[in-house]
Amino acid sequence: PIDSRVLAQVGASAVAADAELHLRGDRPSDDRLLADTRESMIAAYLDGWKRRIERAGTLNFPDVARRGLSGNPVLEVAIRADGSLEEGLVRRSSGHRELDMAAVRIVRLASPFDPFPRTMRERYPVLRFAYEWQFLQGRLGDGAVYAEP
Repeated sequence: PIDSRVLAQVGASAVAADAELHLRGDRPSDDRLLADTRESMIAAYLDGWKRRIERAGTLNFPDVARRGLSGNPVLEVAIRADGSLEEGLVRRSSGHRELDMAAVRIVRLASPFDPFPRTMRERYPVLRFAYEWQFLQGRLGDGAVYAEP
């Protein structure tokens, strides 16, 4: 079982850094999309993406996390309409470089992703969002997708 003190510490860190979950920098001036997860077409795609990334995370679980490191790195992910990974960057560190790099590695291993559905592809050439990993005492917790409101 997960030590409740570690879960509270990791959860508190995530809540305290919530303001940092919003993607930084200017919004793209082209027609790329900073995902609004409430839009149903995007929500359905991201749900499938999340299931795929969590399977990849389970299959490629980092050894450093198995040794008990805990943390919640947040990655900025950008996926092209054809499903290829445009970018995967650490936007908020877990506090452990090894976990941060493992999260990036898992995203790269899981790509390419499913191409966007036709209607989504017609509107958005790139989908950009944040994904929060949860590495909890040797186990993978339920991650979360975040986007600008």
